[in-house]
Amino acid sequence: MTETALKNFQVQRSIDVDGICGSQTWSQLVEAGHRLGSRLLYLQVRPLRGDDVADLQRLLTSLGFPMGQIDGIHDQQTADSLVDFQLNAGLVPDGVCGPVTIELLNRVGTRFGEATDLSRLQEEQRFLHPSTELNGYKILLAETGGLDAVVASLRRTLIETGAKVLTSHHPDWSNHARQANGFDADFCFGVEVRDEGSSVCHFLGDHFESPTGKQLGEVISNDLSDLFGDVPSLGMRLPLLRETRMPALLLRIDDINALVRGHQAMAKVVTAALRQFVEAGLN
Repeated sequence: MTETALKNFQVQRSIDVDGICGSQTWSQLVEAGHRLGSRLLYLQVRPLRGDDVADLQRLLTSLGFPMGQIDGIHDQQTADSLVDFQLNAGLVPDGVCGPVTIELLNRVGTRFGEATDLSRLQEEQRFLHPSTELNGYKILLAETGGLDAVVASLRRTLIETGAKVLTSHHPDWSNHARQANGFDADFCFGVEVRDEGSSVCHFLGDHFESPTGKQLGEVISNDLSDLFGDVPSLGMRLPLLRETRMPALLLRIDDINALVRGHQAMAKVVTAALRQFVEAGLN
């Protein structure tokens, strides 16, 4: 019974479903316990995370103070948007979301458009102008160990199209996300081997789903199925997808031997899909 409840929670939070309360599930349980107003929200060296932060971001975005995807992480962008709101509302611009700020946000935050629509439009702005090549696009490729050859193949095919590519090799996906943000990448692709099934994952949170990640992921998912069997496109709240400030995809393959045999073909699939995407623009 407990395992079933835990699996249901994992499904609701768009994380890996294994019925085990590991570090990822525990952190999501903690985040789910926070409600807007239950604590003061402000910028810290280690950013606060939680459903209360996501609600703050949703309200700010709906009022025209967007900060990218609504991810439940109180980073610098969220802090800046909060101060901008306080200034415009005639409040003390101290960057602290307390009772007074929350009361005003709740009072006026429902009068405007849906935050999900505004966040989606903001991401789409990156790709409104079609391009025939990947010239000028910055792409980060990430893997957590043992897949250097796979990433190298993808890097070569992307560079041939004119993209500027940075590779990242580290066991922690959050480290890759920081490198992608520091690189100011336009796209981020991660590759990993996972026994529990292949998939192409894009970011999905409570109030936002990456339109670029979803659209591009569906194309790649369909084409990779010819190489690796069933490779569904999934919305997930995984660290690489959540913590990057640009559209990101995590390519998960469950057969290491198939990946070794087909990594060059996979590189061509991903590159072709990306070229097709930027040539057409987001639609």
